[in-house]
This record gives sequence, C-alpha cells and structure tokens, in this order.
Amino acid sequence: MGYFLPVVSGILLVLSFPGPGLGFMAWFALVPIFISIRGKAPTRAFREGLVTGLIFNFFAIYWVTNTMFKYGGLPYAAGMALLIALSLYLALYFGAFAWSVAFVCGRTRVSPVLFAPLAWTALELTRNYLLSGFPWNLLGYSQAAYLPVIQVSDITGVYGVSALVVLANAAISEIAKTLSKKDGYSFTQLKAPLAASLVVVAVLGYGYFRLSHMPKFDGALKVAVVQGNIEQAHKWDPDYRDEVFGTYSRLTLEAAALKPDLIIWPETATPFYYQDDANRARLEGLARESGTYLMAGSPSFKEVGRDKYIDYNSAYLLSPDGGVAGRYDKMHLVPFGEYVPLGSLLPFVSKMVTSIGDFGRGTDYTVLQTPKGSFGTAICFEVIFPELVRMFPLKGAGFLTSITNDAWFGRSAAPYQHFNMAILRAVENRRALVRAANTGISGIIMPTGAVAQKTKIFTTTFITGGIPVIKGLTFYTRYGDVFAYLCAISAVLLMLVAFKKRRV
Repeated sequence: MGYFLPVVSGILLVLSFPGPGLGFMAWFALVPIFISIRGKAPTRAFREGLVTGLIFNFFAIYWVTNTMFKYGGLPYAAGMALLIALSLYLALYFGAFAWSVAFVCGRTRVSPVLFAPLAWTALELTRNYLLSGFPWNLLGYSQAAYLPVIQVSDITGVYGVSALVVLANAAISEIAKTLSKKDGYSFTQLKAPLAASLVVVAVLGYGYFRLSHMPKFDGALKVAVVQGNIEQAHKWDPDYRDEVFGTYSRLTLEAAALKPDLIIWPETATPFYYQDDANRARLEGLARESGTYLMAGSPSFKEVGRDKYIDYNSAYLLSPDGGVAGRYDKMHLVPFGEYVPLGSLLPFVSKMVTSIGDFGRGTDYTVLQTPKGSFGTAICFEVIFPELVRMFPLKGAGFLTSITNDAWFGRSAAPYQHFNMAILRAVENRRALVRAANTGISGIIMPTGAVAQKTKIFTTTFITGGIPVIKGLTFYTRYGDVFAYLCAISAVLLMLVAFKKRRV
C-alpha cells in the first residue's frame, strides 16, 4: 500500500484541528500510521512518520505564507519554500516518533499502548524548547472544545491530553491487530488495550467530576475587551494614526459606560511608542475619561547609549487617574518576526516581517495590580508556552490576560488554533483568561475552559463580562511539567533497554 496509510493519518490530523475543527477525529487519526509501521524496520517507519507529519503540518500551518507574502514581501516561490522547510522540520518529530515505536516495540515485549504515549509526550516537550520552541498545534489542542477531556490538564498540562489521545489510538490499533488474527486470539492479548480503556474512562471521570464540583464563579471583576480591527498595513502608517486611536477611543468610552473594572486593548494597539509624550498624553487622558483601569499594548523603548535604543513589546496598565500602574515587557519573542536567531552569526538573514526593529526581551513575570484583582498577561506568541504562562499565577495572578495581533494571519485557521491554546492555559492554571486580539478572536474563557464570550474575526467591536479572581494553585501551576518529564525519562529508559536487546 506504499505510503497510503501515513497519508491518511496526516489528513485525519488536519481535520482534527481548526479550520475543520473535527476534534473527535484525533482519537483515531494515528491508527493508520500505527498499523502501517507495525513490524517494519525503524528506518522505514521514520519515513512513513515523516510523510504523516509533512501532510499534517503543511496543511495545518499554511497560513504562515500570508505573513510572508503580504507583509514580508517575499516572492511566492520563496514563501512556499519556507513553508515546506518549516513543515519538514515539524515532520521530523513525527518521523522520530514512528522510528522510536518501531524500534522499541520491535526489539522488546513493550506494547505500543505503553510506549507510544511516552514517546509522543517526550517529543512534544522537546518541541516546546528546541530552537527557541514552536509548540503550535500540539495534539492535545485538538480537544479544546471537549471540556471533560481537557480537565486533566490542571495536573498534566496539555501534554497529558496529547498522551491520552495517543494512548487511545495505540489501543485501537492493537485491538484491530488482535481481532484480525486468523488463528483466533485470547483475552490476555487484549490486556494492554483494555487497560488503556480504563485510563481513558478514569480521565473522563475526573473531567466530569471537576466540572460538576467546580465552585460557582461569582464574576468578581468585570472586564471589557476592545477589538479595534485595524488593518495591519494601517497600524504604523502616520496617515492613519488619528483614525486608529479614534477607533480605540470610541470603543473604550462605549465600553466604559458599562462600568467595567478593567478595559483591555490588544497587542501594540497604540499606533505610537508609549514614551512619545504628545501621544502618551492622549492615552492617559482617555484613561482618566473612562474612569477605569486600562491596559494597552504598546511598543516601548529604553535608551542604552547615545542614539542607541532597545525596543520592547509591552503592555501598560494605566490607572483611572492616568498614571502608569504597571508594565510588562514580552519575554518570549517571535523568531524572524521580533528578532533574528543567531543574528550576529547570520547578518545576511533579515526578519521575515518588517517591524519597528529588533526587540529586547523582558526579564520579569510582572503581575499587574488592580483593586479588585491581580493578573498576568501573555503577549501573542507567549500564550502557546504553558511553562511561561503558569509563572503568573505562581507569582500571585488571580486571572490571566492574553493580548495579540492575529491580523498577520488573515482569514485563516490560525486565529482559531491560537485561541484553542489559550483555552488550555485557562484550565491548566484554573484561571479565567481574557483575550484581546486586534482582528479577533477576542474572548473570555472561564477556568473550566468554557468560552463565556468570543468575537468574530475582522469585526470592530467590544465585549464585556464578569470573571472570577482565584487564589489557589493547581498541581500543574505549582509543579509544572512533571508529567511530561516523567514520560520523557520513561521513554528514554525503554529505548536504552531496546538498544541492549537483539531484534526479535
């Protein structure tokens, strides 16, 4: 059958994520590749895994070309080449997964039902850190709409959800293998799949229990989210500065009439540096006129020498009297968007997206304070890193915010994929998460992952709603990726055992 089954797995994975968003397909999407690599040499399994990963990633992150073509000015051929290169890089993890399953399960008596979830989790953890990290579309995010499934992430993080889905896939493929035997089968041959079924049931049971026993949220703090819907080409055009600021001012005052405790603008919403005196006065005046706390994404700078400056992607919290109540500087920057990796060694490499300049990194997980609650904010790309977001509640944040500018992605699946990741951050830390996006999706996510409100993309609007302010810490917030590291260590140990074994 050649590479037919690996291609099928790749297609099913694509369907599991936004845009199609058929998350239930993830529960059997890997079954074809499991069946295909069974009994094959690890090198052949690697190639088949690579095919699955290439199909999935190419069609799941196709939207990166919108940034490169429309805003980076790259020729079509160059943009497609970069998309293929990124897809191939991400596909290597799929190839490594298939190789490791074929290697370990081919040399030992270890069932894929046991080893596959460990290996998959180890590789997702690696993706989170290697080459500055790109943990976009981890398998667990396909389940963001299924609340009972994702509740376990308050213990395991998103990695536990991924492992559960891989466990189910491996169990289904083993059941299919056993039932297809012509000489019959015994009940003992189904032990591993049946044990996996019990794990799935237990996790779902935990999810339903947590949902039914969650404290009633009191809406202790009222937030308003402003979605300016500013065309990316206009954001930094001086000719549109007054129009951009006017849009945000109008929406802010309309929202302020509903008496929120906090109004949130998206990432780099101000069409100027905050330190620009004349324009800063306009923003501070608006905060006073609104009579409430206002958080606005704005670029900022620090002078480090004569005519030398470092730019920062910042979030400013203004008090009702117009003063600065706090500031957070983005810590995890976007490669080739906000900085050039190895720029000193590769001076010929320019950023794919022309922006204000190379940004500096923030150094502190700043928790911002309001009279009714403290909060942390993740700026754009940062929300996809669970270990970063958990630091805010660990330092006392009672709720979370995420500000972003997804205008780069156009009308694609990317804003929906990005929003799903924010849902898992809310559940992992049991914190409400308020998301403000320039062109959408903006929304209010409750600590269970339930979406209380959200906007449509490319609409000019605002939303308001009440959220709880929570003090307790989840296991995940307190201890981080213990589950993922235990899986990684276990996978490595099993591989070491396999290296010592002769092929059976």
